Amino acid sequence: MRTRLTAIILAVLMCFGLLAGCQSSELHSYSADSEEKGGTAASSGTSVPKMDYTACYESYDPNEVMLTVNGMNITWSELFYWYTFDLSNIESYGGSVSDWDANCSVASGKTNREYVMDNALETIKNYCALESKAKEMGITLTADDQKQLQTIWDNNVKSYGNGDAELYIEYLQKKQYLSKDLYDKMNEINLLYNRMRDTMFGENGEKISQSDILEKAADMGYIRVKHIFLSTKDDTSETLPDEQLAQKKATAQNILSELKGISDKAQLEKRFDALISQYGEDPGTDYYPDGDTFISGKGTMDTAFENAASELSEYGLSDVVSSSNGYFIILRLPLSTTATVEYTDDNAKTTLGCYVAQNMFSAESDSWTDESTVEYTDAYKNMDIAKVFEKAVPEAESSGN
Repeated sequence: MRTRLTAIILAVLMCFGLLAGCQSSELHSYSADSEEKGGTAASSGTSVPKMDYTACYESYDPNEVMLTVNGMNITWSELFYWYTFDLSNIESYGGSVSDWDANCSVASGKTNREYVMDNALETIKNYCALESKAKEMGITLTADDQKQLQTIWDNNVKSYGNGDAELYIEYLQKKQYLSKDLYDKMNEINLLYNRMRDTMFGENGEKISQSDILEKAADMGYIRVKHIFLSTKDDTSETLPDEQLAQKKATAQNILSELKGISDKAQLEKRFDALISQYGEDPGTDYYPDGDTFISGKGTMDTAFENAASELSEYGLSDVVSSSNGYFIILRLPLSTTATVEYTDDNAKTTLGCYVAQNMFSAESDSWTDESTVEYTDAYKNMDIAKVFEKAVPEAESSGN
């Protein structure tokens, strides 16, 4: 599934905006792209100077209309922000862009030009489609939403503008190439996204049937397991002596032998819980009494753990799984709509319904995006992004002039 709103949410975070609920589960696309291409610029030893794009920004009037999406005008100021947003991603992972028609370091099969221009356009289409659909459905921000937006702004002005709103606006414009209007718009869209998702599916999937949540979660690749963990490290994280390692391994084998002798599913889980209490050395099990619910292959758990868990059928037991930190015995269980998937803070937790609602709403928003009507102005058609950004200079150089 395409996660076009990821860029919006990330941008809002960059400008000290909002992030709520289980949206954090969507924030993986850029890091995944970079890992696929072999790491970051920093890891390759490349030093990437922060660039000053002021001269690039001045290529057009900020209010020049470059395109329309569903009849909504998109100005140069708005388009340019997304260009620099996506360009900074390339520079962070692949170094400075000198050839716009070279293969992009963070997106297989695309040139730098295609990556930046396509990503910017898709992001804009996505939130314009969201706005259009919200208006069609009569969904607006609530009074509480508006208060939240004001609180965010007031806190940001205090924290990053020393209480001076004009100083903070100047910072956004000069450092982020972000106008106050676009800043407000992104924060409003983020809350509108939540409001529409909640209206259609419920914040935690309350408007989706339990059976549909379970079916959709399974399609998404979620599995649920419990585990008994025996650590092979001491309190200083050093590996235990060989004799103690052998004892740990023998204990794990004995536990597994006992569990394999239990055929009744309810009794098996009950005994497994008792053995977790008796032998388990993973403090995280206290927070997840219903087990770990995750998508295998995402790196949520140890790789060996995930591989072993994904191969099990429901109520299946793994062999003793060795990892760099200890031994695991894993019990695969049916998915549960009430089991905690993740804690968003010390008190707030999310269940499968939240992630299913997120997934289903993302699919809806993708379809709205595909149906969007885009019209380009002559300014857009005649623009050469390479010529625009060849005017960029390192910040140190620009500040010295």
